[in-house]
Amino acid sequence: MSNPSNRGFAASTYLEQDIRTADPVTLIAHVYDLAQSHVARARAALAAKQMAAKGRAVKRASRCLSLLQTSLDLERGGDVAGNLDRVYAYLLRRLGEGHRRNDDAAFAEIAAHLAELGSAWREAASRRRMEAPYAATAPSASAR
Repeated sequence: MSNPSNRGFAASTYLEQDIRTADPVTLIAHVYDLAQSHVARARAALAAKQMAAKGRAVKRASRCLSLLQTSLDLERGGDVAGNLDRVYAYLLRRLGEGHRRNDDAAFAEIAAHLAELGSAWREAASRRRMEAPYAATAPSASAR
């Protein structure tokens, strides 16, 4: 019989390794997944009237959204970065409103936005992984 704490340690070790070796696009996709998970927990806690658990989940979702927002390079990112900055600010505002008003509709709206944006980032990460082996074998400009 395996020890549950060993399984947790192993999972944590694998996650840590994934994070250390992941490219930035994959890391952003992971943050979206975490944010979605925390919003889902907030919704479940709200439905169960577990306000402390809802508060913890909202705080964690807020950290994820803040991380996404602060990771933007507004100078080099152009309109895309500016638009994402506004989206993240809006989602943070709605998260606060949902928390204060116990408004599941606000959490559902946030979850829908995160699902759509997260899907796009996961697709981009998948494309990068598929292209990476070809990039490693492509001749460099200096080899020509």
